[in-house]
Amino acid sequence: MQNDAIPELARRLWHAGGGAPPVDPEVAGWLDDLELAHAVVDATRELAVGAGERVIGYKIGLTSQPARDAFGAVEPAAGHLLAGRLLPAGRSLSTAGLFAPKVEVEIAFVLGEPLPGPEVTASDVRNATAEVAPAFEIVDSRWRGAAPTLPMLVADNTNAARAVLGPRVALPGGSLAEAVATLSIGDREIPGSAKAVMGDPVEAVAWLARHLLNRGIRLEAGDIVLSGTLCPPTAIGTGDRLVADLGELGRVALDVD
Repeated sequence: MQNDAIPELARRLWHAGGGAPPVDPEVAGWLDDLELAHAVVDATRELAVGAGERVIGYKIGLTSQPARDAFGAVEPAAGHLLAGRLLPAGRSLSTAGLFAPKVEVEIAFVLGEPLPGPEVTASDVRNATAEVAPAFEIVDSRWRGAAPTLPMLVADNTNAARAVLGPRVALPGGSLAEAVATLSIGDREIPGSAKAVMGDPVEAVAWLARHLLNRGIRLEAGDIVLSGTLCPPTAIGTGDRLVADLGELGRVALDVD
């Protein structure tokens, strides 16, 4: 691998996220381990910040066992969230610049305190959480034909594309593992359960805190965390109206242009 391969791939993935053509996986045959993948996504994040973007939190992917099995992963994967890709409430989603977008229904955590320790627990996450919200994450691969390997998925910021949060509420006193969701797209309804998110979304956020600390990154007060999808990722298109009902956690809606 040449020394300029990592920044060049990061540049191509970043530009693909802004409307340039998707990246052919064949150009990155050298991308065969997670250390290289993290180097690529770190370089992509630096490009984003250099272009005036701001990291406002993180997303967790592969939180269900079937999703991990599909990539041969032993644990979830994580990506960063950018301020410019968080849609304001009421704003519609434009599919311009997206390749094959899918929607995920998530519980977003908004931290009121940092999570600094190397042994972060679910109890620590509960204590540090200021609010939660129903959320949509729009995922989209910048690889032509989608990422064929786990390192390629991670290098592409774990498919993070857009997000929207519904109204924020206090973290319920009961277990989030019991939360259920219904995603409605027109006359279709797709059920989901928080148990698909590592058994409990709070556990997913604790995993993220430990994972990031291993990379020298700390979850801070104010960070938004998309904890993983309750419903299977579902393809969306122009004209769709998306509504997710998470019971006592509230509802979130999004129109697709």
